[in-house]
Amino acid sequence: MTKKIGLICEGGGTKAAYTSGVLQCFLDENINFPYCVGISAGAENLLPFVSKQRERLRVTGVDAASNKKNMGLSPILHERGLFGINFVCEFIEKNAPLDYDAFMKNATKLDIGLYNMKTNQIEYFDKSYFDPKEQTLVKAACALFLLCRPYKFNGGTYMDAGLIDMIPIEQSIRQGMGKHIFISTKEENYVRKPAPGWQLKAASIVYPGNKEVRNNLKIRHLNYQKQWRIVQELEAQGKALVLRPSADYGITRYTQDREKLQSWFDLGYTDTKDKIHQIKTFMEME
Repeated sequence: MTKKIGLICEGGGTKAAYTSGVLQCFLDENINFPYCVGISAGAENLLPFVSKQRERLRVTGVDAASNKKNMGLSPILHERGLFGINFVCEFIEKNAPLDYDAFMKNATKLDIGLYNMKTNQIEYFDKSYFDPKEQTLVKAACALFLLCRPYKFNGGTYMDAGLIDMIPIEQSIRQGMGKHIFISTKEENYVRKPAPGWQLKAASIVYPGNKEVRNNLKIRHLNYQKQWRIVQELEAQGKALVLRPSADYGITRYTQDREKLQSWFDLGYTDTKDKIHQIKTFMEME
């Protein structure tokens, strides 16, 4: 296996159930990586991948994502946001506790991206910053733009890095990875559109005094295009492999229907299983 190959997981809300299925197949096929990097829900999914807990992947991608208490009135009352990050993390821990010892002993390096609200820059933190009790690193990573309150962490205030780094390919490159496998939650031909006017106005209201947040939202689609171009260029050079849904099940980042998310999870697994020879060949080639 290539020594310097990175695994990249983007976010996508509950669409990340697909990523959970892909990662479960990786575990079943004993596919390992020296380095992985995740954004938002992609980071949450990488915890059980690094700790090698296949059942926690299903709990994360399907059970927790489909629980009706994770969005709406309950988190508004208890967490002052529309998305209940604390609830989701507690639900996962209750139903599939993280094997922290296995997580830390695994030689796989893990980086999680956060958006610094003061500097308006993306910062990456490795797994040594993960507190298994509070899990603030992952909570901050999943603090969705406009839907959640930012988190205090490591002396700063942070939220979801997806405002800038939707596909953390450049971080994988910075870490010296020569090849990359990117798990996308988006169907083929997906095009990220410019942020609508109401979101730009909401950004000014929710984050007063921070014009950079609004500016980053305004060019978010351009950053996404730039990151995809890097992936595509590497793919053309034989240095990147993209795994993405083979079908459109109508899943959105807010889908909570359990049966639909289970089907989406299963698609991630079967898509990966169908390409397992291609994946292993890619990873073995120097």
